[in-house]
Amino acid sequence: MDEQQKLIFPQNFDIKVIVAATIPIEESKANISRVFTECQTVHSFVSARASAKGSYITYTYNIDLDSQEQMNAVYDDLKQVPEIKFAI
Repeated sequence: MDEQQKLIFPQNFDIKVIVAATIPIEESKANISRVFTECQTVHSFVSARASAKGSYITYTYNIDLDSQEQMNAVYDDLKQVPEIKFAI
């Protein structure tokens, strides 16, 4: 990665987490928030939107990250939550 592409921390941005719609909304939100809390990430829920067929729900959270390591930990921990398909 060259110098122009490196992230400069701290960063604040919206992260989208795509979850199977088979899990109740409150449970999914709690699981996502738990990851952010365990990674010591300041976060706030922004919105939830169902896919056209209703198979998935996209949750948007605003998060503050202090370092690349913290960002990596967030993404790694989100991968461990079974109902989460991916995060962007």
